[in-house]
Amino acid sequence: MTEMSKTKRRRPPVVAPGRPGLSGAAVRLGGLLFVVAGLVFGTFALGISGHASGVWGTRGTFAVEQCEHLSNTQRGGGRAADTVHCSGTFRPSDGGPARSGLDIDREYEAGRRVTASCDFFGTCYKVDRVNACGWFSGLLAALVLLCIGGPGVVHGAAWRTERYDRPRAIQWRLVKGLFWTSLGFLALFVVLRYAL
Repeated sequence: MTEMSKTKRRRPPVVAPGRPGLSGAAVRLGGLLFVVAGLVFGTFALGISGHASGVWGTRGTFAVEQCEHLSNTQRGGGRAADTVHCSGTFRPSDGGPARSGLDIDREYEAGRRVTASCDFFGTCYKVDRVNACGWFSGLLAALVLLCIGGPGVVHGAAWRTERYDRPRAIQWRLVKGLFWTSLGFLALFVVLRYAL
């Protein structure tokens, strides 16, 4: 027997029929874009849903002192929707010192008191389970992006070969489950916010 027949010959990866071949770099770049978008959006969604549900941050009472209407202009001189910026004083429920000059995430009339949770940046969020439900839906959508892009970043074009048929099937089930759960939380948010 020759030396060549003793060693196994490497076969090139077989791409499933009907799938045009993409380079490993293209698959990795596309996966990276999905992963970065999922991480950025997921970071915001996780932080805000944590504060809106009252799980994170310092809980207390926010007293709205003033609200300013800031006019926005679009390119070309057109008018856009006005932005409202509300600020006030936050008193922690644990008896800590009051913090003044903080912002809150929504528009309120001056003098209103709101149960809120504040982060260390100085922004307070109304503790509102409905709002937390909407942001949790966004967190699940960010997980969908991570599930779509992650395997492409790790495996590149090999992810599209027959070798990964079973893991791709698992990935697809996971993506569908997260997508429909996210859509369900979004529908619940819309119903609770606007119908009740």
